[in-house]
Amino acid sequence: MVGYCCADRASGEVLVLALLPDYEGRGIGRQLLQEVVSLTRDAGHQRLFLACSADPRSRSHGFYRRLGWRPTGELDEAGDEILELR
Repeated sequence: MVGYCCADRASGEVLVLALLPDYEGRGIGRQLLQEVVSLTRDAGHQRLFLACSADPRSRSHGFYRRLGWRPTGELDEAGDEILELR
């Protein structure tokens, strides 16, 4: 296994996307996320959420934004930015 992604289908929250560093940049993370988004939308969610580092230097910061995720203006309890996909 090189990576995984999972979401809470009841809430529409993407809980984790993890990929081994050697496999980054190959489109695998994007494919995993797209599959989870599709399954979560099939469960009836129009808006999906995830928490992401607010630091623009983090890899995840640009990754999610390039895929259409947008900040909600909220932070979670750890100080991470909440992003949504409509």
